[in-house]
Amino acid sequence: MSSPLPTIDECTSILSNIISHSDRSASLTCWRKTIHRCLKYACLDEESNAEASSTQRADAAARLVGDALHWYLTQPNDSRLPSGEDDVIGTVVESIWLTGCLLDDSSRGYKGLVDIVSQLTQRQVEVVDPNGQGGQPLLPPELLQTSLEFSFLRDANLLPAATTPSKQLVKKKDEAASSAMGHVLSSAKQKYMKVNANLYYRQHKFNIFAEESEGWAKLLGFLVHSDSSPVDNGNGDAATKHVRSLIGAFDLDPNRVLDVALDALEWELNGIISNRVRGVAATTTPSSFAEIRNTDENTTWALEVIRSSIIKCNHNTRISSLLSIIRELDGTNNEKRAVAHLLGFKYRSYHHRAIAAKSTSAAAAAAPGVANVYPPSLFVSTAFLSSHGVVDVHALLPHLLPLAEKDKKSMMEMFQSYCTDTVAQLKKMGVISLNAKPSNKEETAAASDERTSDPFLNDPIVGIFRSLLAVSGDWNDALGFLAHATLPDFADVVSTGDVSKLEKAMNSVALAACTVSDVVALDVCAWVSCVTEGALGGRGEAVRPVFLASEQSSFIVDKDSTLEELSAVLLGPLSCLVGSGKIRLSQPLYLSLCGLYRSKFTIMKQNEDDSVREVDESSIDANTFAVLSSFLVPSLSLFPSDPSLSRELWSVIQLLPYTVRYRLYASWRSPSLEKGALRSMTAQDVKAGNFPKPLHCIESEIQTGIETRSIVKRLSKQNIQNKGPDLSKVSHNNPLVVFSYILNQIESYDNMILMMVDTFQFVTALGLDVIGYCLLLSLGGGDDRSGKRSRTKLGGLNTEQWLTSLETFTGAFYKKFPDVELRGLLFYIMERLKEGQASELGVLRSLIKTAGGYGFVDYDSTSALSELQLDGRCGSRLLKLETSSFGVIDDVNPRASRTLRTVLQGGDLGVIMLILLSQIRQQILYSKSQSKEHIKVIGSTYDNCESVLCLLLEFVSDSSDDLPTGPSTKEKFANSMPTLVSLCDSFGLDTATAWMLIRPLVRKSMFYMDDKKLAGKSSTGEPPAFLKPFTPTPEMASSYHKLLPDSAWKYISPALFEAFFSFSIYDIQCPTERYNIEINRLKKEVERLTQLQKGGSEARGAIAAMAAAAAAAGGSVDEIRRASKFTETHEIELDRLKRNVEQLSKDFLRQQKRCDLVHAKLEAQKDSLINASDTAEDGSGGNFASAFLTFCIYPRSLVSPEDSLFCAHFVKLMHKMKLPSFSTIELIDSIVNAVTGSFYCITEDEAGNLAIFLHEIWKSVNSWRYDNDSFASELKDTPGAQVSKAFAEEKNIDHSISNGVTHDDYKAIYSQWHIKIGSAAIGCLNSSEYMHTRSALIVLSRIVLVYPTQPPVGEKILDTLVSLQKDESRPDIRATAQGYASQLMKARDEGMWKEENIAVTKARQEREQLKVEERRKKLAQQHEEMKKESEMISRELGDNTWRRGGRDDNRGRPWGIDGPRTNNQMARLLQIMILRYFFFADASLTELMKFHSRVHLSTRMLLRLHQGMVASEEKGTITVVRQIHDVRGLTVTCGRETEAVAKHLAGMLILEDILHGQRLTSLLAMRTTTEDTEMTRAAPEESEVARPNLGKTPNVTIQCKNATSKVGEALLLREEIGTSIHTRAVETAGTGETDRGVIDRI
Repeated sequence: MSSPLPTIDECTSILSNIISHSDRSASLTCWRKTIHRCLKYACLDEESNAEASSTQRADAAARLVGDALHWYLTQPNDSRLPSGEDDVIGTVVESIWLTGCLLDDSSRGYKGLVDIVSQLTQRQVEVVDPNGQGGQPLLPPELLQTSLEFSFLRDANLLPAATTPSKQLVKKKDEAASSAMGHVLSSAKQKYMKVNANLYYRQHKFNIFAEESEGWAKLLGFLVHSDSSPVDNGNGDAATKHVRSLIGAFDLDPNRVLDVALDALEWELNGIISNRVRGVAATTTPSSFAEIRNTDENTTWALEVIRSSIIKCNHNTRISSLLSIIRELDGTNNEKRAVAHLLGFKYRSYHHRAIAAKSTSAAAAAAPGVANVYPPSLFVSTAFLSSHGVVDVHALLPHLLPLAEKDKKSMMEMFQSYCTDTVAQLKKMGVISLNAKPSNKEETAAASDERTSDPFLNDPIVGIFRSLLAVSGDWNDALGFLAHATLPDFADVVSTGDVSKLEKAMNSVALAACTVSDVVALDVCAWVSCVTEGALGGRGEAVRPVFLASEQSSFIVDKDSTLEELSAVLLGPLSCLVGSGKIRLSQPLYLSLCGLYRSKFTIMKQNEDDSVREVDESSIDANTFAVLSSFLVPSLSLFPSDPSLSRELWSVIQLLPYTVRYRLYASWRSPSLEKGALRSMTAQDVKAGNFPKPLHCIESEIQTGIETRSIVKRLSKQNIQNKGPDLSKVSHNNPLVVFSYILNQIESYDNMILMMVDTFQFVTALGLDVIGYCLLLSLGGGDDRSGKRSRTKLGGLNTEQWLTSLETFTGAFYKKFPDVELRGLLFYIMERLKEGQASELGVLRSLIKTAGGYGFVDYDSTSALSELQLDGRCGSRLLKLETSSFGVIDDVNPRASRTLRTVLQGGDLGVIMLILLSQIRQQILYSKSQSKEHIKVIGSTYDNCESVLCLLLEFVSDSSDDLPTGPSTKEKFANSMPTLVSLCDSFGLDTATAWMLIRPLVRKSMFYMDDKKLAGKSSTGEPPAFLKPFTPTPEMASSYHKLLPDSAWKYISPALFEAFFSFSIYDIQCPTERYNIEINRLKKEVERLTQLQKGGSEARGAIAAMAAAAAAAGGSVDEIRRASKFTETHEIELDRLKRNVEQLSKDFLRQQKRCDLVHAKLEAQKDSLINASDTAEDGSGGNFASAFLTFCIYPRSLVSPEDSLFCAHFVKLMHKMKLPSFSTIELIDSIVNAVTGSFYCITEDEAGNLAIFLHEIWKSVNSWRYDNDSFASELKDTPGAQVSKAFAEEKNIDHSISNGVTHDDYKAIYSQWHIKIGSAAIGCLNSSEYMHTRSALIVLSRIVLVYPTQPPVGEKILDTLVSLQKDESRPDIRATAQGYASQLMKARDEGMWKEENIAVTKARQEREQLKVEERRKKLAQQHEEMKKESEMISRELGDNTWRRGGRDDNRGRPWGIDGPRTNNQMARLLQIMILRYFFFADASLTELMKFHSRVHLSTRMLLRLHQGMVASEEKGTITVVRQIHDVRGLTVTCGRETEAVAKHLAGMLILEDILHGQRLTSLLAMRTTTEDTEMTRAAPEESEVARPNLGKTPNVTIQCKNATSKVGEALLLREEIGTSIHTRAVETAGTGETDRGVIDRI
């Protein structure tokens, strides 16, 4: 196939690319291929181009190439070189030479090629030549003469002699001319051959041994002595010329001159650096550049000294001259070969010299590696030449690699061995091996010395690497050289062009070098210090450190460098320092880096906003985070435990957002702690050094874990002050290990919570922040194991132990340490709520209750709220606080409360959580779950969401703790809360919940001016701007129509709708009686403490009471004495009581005014509250009751106890105001219908709320039924007594009565209501569904004092409860049923069954009286038996062993712990008593004595036998813990009556104390409840068990749980043996509580 010529356009296109420098290399390649096509067409393709003659083809090719060259040369090009150096022309000449080599001299193609050359040389072009202006040939003959073969030049007439022949020879044309021509050709050929021989074959020989010394003397004098140097212009030209003249004049060997110049440069550099550090390194040779210290006023790194010295070298004339000379002697820039070979020869010579010295010196051989093999100046000069581009250090590797010792491991092999050995040692840490051999101290010391000696101290490659760091400062270049010399496949990695693989290879080499060589690590530390000094703003010249010329110092950071630039430079070196663990060798460097990053973060924070305390997370780039996560944070584990380092690190990371900090902690922890990080590694990973965490960090974590477990085992409440600092000290460098272990222990042992929280007072701020992260991790935020743990126990009702413990710990921890980061935990809870999970609500509840101090708002169950607590919830915040825990006030941390509220208000977090709780509460009922959950679980979750919702709303909207300055809580809350319509439309909340969320703001706007007046402040006349969206206005009232269907607005007016949902129970009901009771109670407490403060006879009662309480708590004599004094605590309590009395009085007056204001406002609006548009013919409005109940009362009454109370009192208020068309009878009927139907579809708390509402309503209903006066004054002739025609027909009432129902009609209606409630309740009690029965019991228990009042219903309920009280499958239902049955019978006996027959009542009372008499006789009989047994014991003991009072016969002093031991007779009696009371309760004392004589059992054996019997018993348990000799713990099972148990136990304890010579001072506290019999004797502390103190007073606590009897008689009276015990139990009216009786000391 033919090879056609290219077109002229193709040629010019290629040449234009060359001129424009657009990918010049590729364009030249294309141009070369184009010329080859032209020459191939003209000369090589003879057969394929037979149709054209060779001459034609040659002319065409010559013409095309000529035209292209003509176009190229005529184009303007400022950068064009002369023709002899032009790449385009050179490519044409090179192609002609190649084609001529391929052709035979006799071929037609050869002749065509000659014709082409002739045409191209003869064709002229006008071009501006660099040497002058004029025409020139397309191909310069001079270039052809130096490139083409001689024979071709001859055939083309291009030889110099042949191109200009003599004119005489041409004219004569004779043989002489031919002869002359042949002579000329022969002469040219000879000259050509001579030149080739001189260039390629002749050996230049210098007479080295015969050289005169004068030349070398002058050379050395010139190179060494500065005053002999000629005047130089600064660029070294004069010095180079002078050396060149010396070489020429004395015929010196240039290579040797170059060697001498290298020695001179080395000597010069060594002198400069030695002068810089003189006085420090004069006597000893340092092993590392970092060991040389500067003796100026400030000590700095030696690497900085070398750097500053080299900087001066850049301005040293002698150094500059030496560099110029070396460059001149080394050759052109493209051929730097001589210097590399000479330096390699120097290294080899030093190596061989060291080997020879070792072979001749036994002492040197015995101590290898001590003396330096290579002088440090050689390394410095090598690095200096490399930094100035004179030599490529990679070219030295062929000389350096063979110098390695054959029997010595390479750096990577040594690193692999180190990793394998270290991992094996880490796995053995903390493991106790009984078969382990004793360690040899000599071997251990030898191994330690071997590890401490640096094997690469005299390695030339490592030395050059260190010198490159010191001189050039380019980390990547120095590390690239080390990697090239260390890794065999490094060249292949470079050739692939994969940057990630290259970085990985280089980082692995750096890690290995720093790991196996301390001097390398120290130099890396010094390099980092020098690089960062400019960023720190050092002194003088160090402000902008320059290692080389300015154009090569871009990697250096200065004071103006950004954080990203700084981190990019430092990331690699710092990572290898941490990975090797060698950062611990340079603690000042770590501190300086902390200060550097702190200053950078501070500047960033100031640039953003002065009010912001954290850096914006988006400004933390990847390199900065990598430095923080891979160096700054994990390096703390590598240093010894030091609080100053922990504080320094915290000063840096506290400026970061908590999200960044938690990511840093996660990186610090990843992949696991202690040995967990080793389990994920394979043998290949260990060998390759691929560790997920530095080995030294793992070692530090393991050691910290061992110490932590040791300390925690010995930690107790008594030694917190001693062990707490020890635990804190261990946590300074590894807080994650310590606190992860502690939280793990807390998950299992909740009794450690308060103790650990007290211990954390010694922890640093960093440690506390880590605790917050670990807590979040334990809850499931970020940890897979914790996230997958079950939150609830089997069945889904109760929370797991670990989560319950963490909930308690969270509240206690943040209460004591409110400054710890809280946002992460709250945002985690918010995210869980977004996912539809409510299992972590206990954490939020614990935070608000404990840390926020709002435990008085919360409740465990609405059914457990007492009347006292319900009354308190109607009043002010302080009244709630005083009544929530019966006057017991918990300590509140105001700072913790404000911090929690601030966090919840920040970023709308609190409002978001309120909305999420409202949404998830609705989703719980209707969402489909994969696993079928019990309805009890669903109800419990629903109630939990509801209670936390109310608690959170109360907390975030309460402004009672607002500071005088700054925005108020209400303002922040209002700015975050959406409007009412938005809550319903956008967020899908129901009307009652939406109103509940905005009610605090609506009430604030409604009573804004009144509150200002009450506070004595001036008001502007209208609420502030933040309250305007929630202020009741006509515009807001118009939006109400979207909230209810149109049918409801026919009966309910917007005014009534707004009034009902806007007000709270505080606004309409003032608990006057409860205010007075609490104020009087607080005044009595103030009076008591005031008397105690004054002292005297009036305070004796108070002092005695406090002493008795301290004795009951097991206090010593000193503790009792301190407890009976007026202390600072009493003074604080007195001040609090005085403030509360004053505040309660103010709250009482304020609430009274508020209620009067609201009542007056409603009274003024009563005519417009109800729409009467649909009134029936009688005008009573029959459908209002149903609509009002459906859309108002029922939804709100189920929300909370306060709302249920509000609904009840609002109905009473509307009735009392005689609201037109407000039919109270019909409304109550609707309520009864709703309540009876709700039994089957409400949760437990909703049942409790509904019961509270029904209880308040039913009080009035009962009053109207059984009190004629009440009916006449409150219901008769009122709008509430009016009924509709339909209602009258339904109830069979005469509708013609204009004044409403009569009393007889009301009785009939009441009976229907009564039966309806009873039927629904009995149906629920008989139901097999748990929730039906539970709801009915909750409602009935609440209204037991007002319902039932009719005996038939009551008896049916009691009969139904019989089966429930025996239900073993549902213990909670059984317990509730038993309690309700007792309450119902008590109410019956107290006359609550109003309609019961008198004869039936009397017969029942007689039966109860007979039972009481029987119990009294039984008690008397048992007392007589006990008295007889006591007399028998007295006779057996006798009266001469001890006198009355337990005093010694001789000295009359009480027996101490060294008193006489129990004799055999006493021991025998003690064992008999144990048999009597614990084993054979019905046996007589004589039978027991006979049994004991046959069976010989010790006291200890009897106690152990009894402990074994306890496990098989099922009755009530009596636990006795004694602190005497061998009796550590004793569990007693007894099935007898409560009074008998108390007698026998008291008798045994008295006998035991007397036999051991102790005096008894004990407390017997007896409480009456409804559970099984349980007696507990207070256990001593664990630390005290190990050190028994027989002299300490034991405590006895007996809980007699029997609701049908009182234990108030004296249990035992023993005058014969000198001890008397008196107990009393006084039942408090209405509460079931008992006072404590004190057993007096005789």
